[in-house]
Amino acid sequence: MHMVRTLALSFALAGFAASAAAAESTSQVIRNQAPRGITQTFYGCVDKAGSDQGALGNCIDAEKARQDGRLNTTYKALMAKLSGKAKDNLVAAQRSWLALQKASNVFEASLYPAGTIVDLQLAQSETFRLCERANALDKYLEVANDL
Repeated sequence: MHMVRTLALSFALAGFAASAAAAESTSQVIRNQAPRGITQTFYGCVDKAGSDQGALGNCIDAEKARQDGRLNTTYKALMAKLSGKAKDNLVAAQRSWLALQKASNVFEASLYPAGTIVDLQLAQSETFRLCERANALDKYLEVANDL
């Protein structure tokens, strides 16, 4: 089922935006699959890009940079709140997550044939994983702030 959604999303990036009469915009299709925390700026960019794959790639790249910045900011804030074993455990967890992120990127790339649509899908998946990790770190920071 996930593969069907992934392929549907790829087709959405490529051609769904070209159909002005479609029931859902490209950004709405993406929003239905996206984690909480993906910015409105991204969705607006996707709608403006339409079916232009280069412009869609730019939207994804910009959102990836925003999510990476968000993750790094939250990580630094969390590190500043922690000490001792908790801080060491966060460092170990983050290193493990980075290794998982890298392995996930390699694995996902091996699932699809090469091409622009696939590149967009892979970049979007990586962006969503960054967002999900930033969300998790946000939750940890909330707990640390309450200590």
